[in-house]
Amino acid sequence: MKQFRDPRLNRMAGYAIMFSGFGVLAFASAHPGENGAVTLFHIFLFIISGALLVFSGIWMFKTVRCPHCKRLLHLKLYNIDVCPWCHYPTDPDNPVYDLDQRGRNP
Repeated sequence: MKQFRDPRLNRMAGYAIMFSGFGVLAFASAHPGENGAVTLFHIFLFIISGALLVFSGIWMFKTVRCPHCKRLLHLKLYNIDVCPWCHYPTDPDNPVYDLDQRGRNP
């Protein structure tokens, strides 16, 4: 199985899954049945949205990691270019041989 190495793409995929879970939850909440009754369809949608939200959290926790030191990066929406732990670039295709331990050029 191919590993997804780029933490930026994994974070975007996790947020897409999370927002789709919130969308399913909003749809299920905004369209009640007759006389406001909760039907089996609504319960099914709530279960699906909960599963999507849990899966997105697990996905981001497992895959949004530094490609060099494998530590968890932040899960905020803005991008991070340098790992706060090892000070290497988070782009897995960026060469790190020309950087010292603090992420600066020698």
